[in-house]
Amino acid sequence: MNYRNPGPVTDNLMLLGDDKVNMYLLQGEQTLLVGGGISFLAPLVEQQLDMWKVDRNRISGILILHSHFDHCTAVPYFARSYPGWSIMASAGAQKVFGIPKAVDMLRNLEELNRHKKGVGDRYNGVELGFSAPRVDRVLQEGDRISLGNGLEVEILEVPGHSRCCLAAYAPALKLLFPSDATPLPVLENGELAVMANDNAPAYLESLHKMARLDVEWCAFEHGGVFGGEDGRTMLRRGVETAEAMIGAFRERLARGESVEKLAEETRARYSAGDHFEFIPQEVLQGVLTRMISTIP
Repeated sequence: MNYRNPGPVTDNLMLLGDDKVNMYLLQGEQTLLVGGGISFLAPLVEQQLDMWKVDRNRISGILILHSHFDHCTAVPYFARSYPGWSIMASAGAQKVFGIPKAVDMLRNLEELNRHKKGVGDRYNGVELGFSAPRVDRVLQEGDRISLGNGLEVEILEVPGHSRCCLAAYAPALKLLFPSDATPLPVLENGELAVMANDNAPAYLESLHKMARLDVEWCAFEHGGVFGGEDGRTMLRRGVETAEAMIGAFRERLARGESVEKLAEETRARYSAGDHFEFIPQEVLQGVLTRMISTIP
């Protein structure tokens, strides 16, 4: 079963955001906001928290799973609004937030999308624009976040989509937040989009690592939550899809087809719907070119 509508999914999990970008509340004695979202979502998420009467004082922090603009640019708004929340991310994400050129690119992309959505520069008197967020807790493989009532979140390093990418796993709930480190359930007819942006071999290795976990719930930042049989099979489907696609690219490259041609073909297929409307086409083309060029 696929849950795409914002609201409670289980007693411990609430889906927030819109139909393109998702954030989550994971609730024990304390509550954790998982996913850093995109700036134009911040007003909507605030309204959703009000709708479901979420006590902001119970939210302990925000877990950023990687530093791409659609996964971190709502964080500065929340950090300004709720300075007591702890901001958590990988060392790689912290490094990105310290590079002026990278911060400028994140700011430009979030501003482009925010203005396209008709969202202004401030909400509740608080600035929405992006600036490099502080990182209060740097996370690495094996770290744990305790939310009380026996609910712990284990951190996995899962590079391939990005060098800084983390996944978060709650064993007690058999719940995985894979970020974009597994193929995304966003295409037509249930197809999965392979986004091995940084390194295809590392992406496959991370996929196999996550596939060894006992998962019944898979909560994506694009595509909502999958539970039941769909949750149990999502990672296996992701592995099969990625291996088949990367294998097909490898064969076509060996026959002499160009990286640019394969990237353009894939970009056109991924852009057939509105699933990637928030990513400029030239950025998507560059991402896919990079992915295909890393295939050995």
